[in-house]
Amino acid sequence: MRRIYHRFPQSVDLDFELNRPFREVLNCIARMHDTHTTTRGADGLVKERILFQIADERTQFQDLDTLLPLAEKVSEVADFRVELQRTLLTPEKRLPVSENAFFLRIVDKGRLTECYVAKDGHHGDLDAMDLRRILKGACE
Repeated sequence: MRRIYHRFPQSVDLDFELNRPFREVLNCIARMHDTHTTTRGADGLVKERILFQIADERTQFQDLDTLLPLAEKVSEVADFRVELQRTLLTPEKRLPVSENAFFLRIVDKGRLTECYVAKDGHHGDLDAMDLRRILKGACE
């Protein structure tokens, strides 16, 4: 079943291809959902978390956990809302550093998967190239 969001932006910030079949990219996205890494920054430890939501009934997004396994329930095209959150971890508390949101559309092209990325809003310090780097690093 196609999972299309009717308000997906008509102009995208970046389009690229992943050298993996559509089902493999879906499985990769499912593995990446709700994961985090911790890196050391200038101010201390920074937790970077990634969350995926998938289009539901063309008008909204739902949490990815409600639709697993994806490869069995999605075909041809899928729209996602991706949140990349950064939090500074201090001994006393956790401080939100930035939150970036993107729309991601993946399209089945046989042995390749075509990806379209558009930033949702102007908040955060990441752009579409950063999301491309994350997806290529995890899925290829």
